[in-house]
Amino acid sequence: MSLPWLGPIWKQLASQLQQQHFPQSILLRGEKGLGKQQMAQFLAKTLLCTEQTHQACNACHSCQVFEANSHGGLYQVNQDKPKLDDIRELSAWAGQTSHLGPHKVAIIHDISLLNDASNNALLKTLEEPVDGTFFILINHLPFKAMPTIRSRCQSFNLPTPPLELVKTWLVKQKIRLDENFLLIHRFCNGAPLIMAEFYRQQSLKDLQLFLTQYQQMVHGQTHKLGDIIQKQPAQLSWLGHTLALSSSIRGGLLNQALFPQLPVKQLSASTLNKAYQDWLLLVKQLESFPSLNLGQQLYPLFNRFKEPVSC
Repeated sequence: MSLPWLGPIWKQLASQLQQQHFPQSILLRGEKGLGKQQMAQFLAKTLLCTEQTHQACNACHSCQVFEANSHGGLYQVNQDKPKLDDIRELSAWAGQTSHLGPHKVAIIHDISLLNDASNNALLKTLEEPVDGTFFILINHLPFKAMPTIRSRCQSFNLPTPPLELVKTWLVKQKIRLDENFLLIHRFCNGAPLIMAEFYRQQSLKDLQLFLTQYQQMVHGQTHKLGDIIQKQPAQLSWLGHTLALSSSIRGGLLNQALFPQLPVKQLSASTLNKAYQDWLLLVKQLESFPSLNLGQQLYPLFNRFKEPVSC
């Protein structure tokens, strides 16, 4: 594996492959941006390789057609909204004989997207495994996999790598880090691939605009934070991180010097805690009502910072 933080997990998988004790169904779980997709692809390639048992040789015919995205022994479900028919097609494919090597591999890229009917169809397929057919399921945080699905798989939890390892890897990718690195690390939940994308897409301008409007908001001044989040809903998580970090700094749990971008001194711990609770409530509401107008729903949170300061 080319991603260094996945080394320990891959070593465990490779050992099971080499000992021929590999489960027919595995579940890769972890934060988005850790490389679960890459690991699933490499694992599938290894399972389909006709020359090696513990790591793809990259030279055999199977590996070559895999790289050409034309391997008949690989089936992937990666739609944004998989339907019951998709799982039924997968089940029918699983029962067919492989025409290239003894194994077949199916990858479902995010099982949290499956509805109840699709989950039940998948469960039936996992309960009646076909010899030589392997299933690799991927589950991102927040985990929403059905317990019955999890019970049919061996789970591998991919941990978030240490800060210094992330920094070293990003530098090797020729990414120029800056004074916002620690904040970006928080905003991206410590996921190296998300951080790399953040820097490469030059999202620093968006970050600077967000921080400027956030600073105006917490000082009770006119701001456009609601409009920004309404247009870019992903920045709602940025707001949650900034409030949580500010609350930790105010409570003495974090050094202010680590996050100089966040104004804290003139804020009360009570205001920050209440605002963060407002944010948590809004996130929960969005799970049930995803079409909510974020700009309007954020007004109560914003108004917290217009109240008289009290410690």
